Order: sequence, then C-alpha cells, then structure tokens
Amino acid sequence: FFRHIRRNLMETGKTGKYFKYAIGEIILVVIGILIALQINNWNQDKQNKIYEKKMLSEVLDDLKLDSTMIETQLNRIKYFEKSIDTVIKASNDLSLLDANSIRLFGGVYFILNTKTLETIKSGNVQIPFDDELRKKITSHYHKSKFYIDLMSLEDEKYFDQWSFPIEKKYFKIVQDTSSETFDIDPVPIDIKLLHSSSEFNDFVLRRKSRVIRWKWAYENINNSTFETITAISDYLETN
Repeated sequence: FFRHIRRNLMETGKTGKYFKYAIGEIILVVIGILIALQINNWNQDKQNKIYEKKMLSEVLDDLKLDSTMIETQLNRIKYFEKSIDTVIKASNDLSLLDANSIRLFGGVYFILNTKTLETIKSGNVQIPFDDELRKKITSHYHKSKFYIDLMSLEDEKYFDQWSFPIEKKYFKIVQDTSSETFDIDPVPIDIKLLHSSSEFNDFVLRRKSRVIRWKWAYENINNSTFETITAISDYLETN
C-alpha cells in the first residue's frame, strides 16, 4: 500500500508531496519504535517490581528468623543475670547455694543471616528502589555486624583470661547422661574454696559486667531488627 503511494507520487512528478510523505512515514516509524520501547520499559519495570517484592520478602523472612534467634540469646542473657545475682546475694555464705545452681560459664552466640542480602548485592538492580529504605536496611546490617564483631573481640579476651582459667581451677565437669542432649555442667570442686577466693569474687563481678555488655549489644541489634522489619512490611504493603 505504501509502496503504491510512493510510486504514484514519483510517476506524477509530485516531488514536494513525495518528500512530505517520506517525512510522514519516517515519523510513523519513529512513533512505532517509541511505542515499542515504552512497552518494553513497562514490561521491564513490572519484572523489576516483581523481583523487588520477592527479594524484600526474603529479606523480611531472614530478619524474622534473626529476631527469633536474638530473642533466644536475650533469654539466655536473662538466665545468666539471674544466676549471677543469686551468687552475689549469697556471697557471704556460698555454702547456702546449691552447687548445681551456679551457672557462671558459657556465652551468647549469633550469626547474621545475610544470604538474601548477598544475592541482592550480586544483582544488577538496586533493591529496594526506595533510597531511604535501602539505606535503612544497609545501616541495620552494618550496625548489627559491628555489635557482633565487637562482642566477639571482647569475648575472646574475656574467656581466655578469666572464664576458662576460673572454670578449670575451681570447677569440675559433670555430664548428665540421662539428658537427651548429654548436657555438660561445671560443678564447684569446693564451695569453701570459692567462698575464700578473692579471685573468684573478682571473676563474678567481671562476669556480671560481661553479661550487661551482652545485653546492651543484643538489645540494640534486636531493636534495629524490629525497626527494619516494620519499615519493609510498611513498604511492601503500600507498594
């Protein structure tokens, strides 16, 4: 059809009209290309949004799992606090303590779940699209890693210089063979020796300081995790 129009214009010598027609045809082609590009952009944007939702949902699952694990460690810290307070209150007469009630050893351990975050970083699309939310997520993982690394560094010195030597010197290991997990508990070798040991008393105070330090770090991680979960949930709900 278009070829017939072009031939007719050329044969009749209507050069001006032919050029106008040629320009019109070029415009139509350009418009067609622009429409095709726009449709392609819409499709790509749709795919990106689907990918964003998928990735953010997986980050949300990771954070919820982290939150559960952190709560477990905070409960463990509460248990340590209670044990220390019991020992301190009975410091005038440790013989009043049940030997099996002294729980002054062990630590808290937590590893951030960053599998989805690493997947996002390895991709070509920045997730999420919202700059503020992306900064919040990044900030959460940076802060949490800082607290975990700091505790790990401090724990290494604490356990090597205080916890392990005290446990080895004043306690013996008793295994509960009736337990499904085959629990191992440090039991005092001599309550009277503990009562007269200034070294042990110093250790108890250091242990209390360590537990307070754990509580400070893990509560900060827990609060940041909760805030990030809320921010992502709100974003997914409104977008």
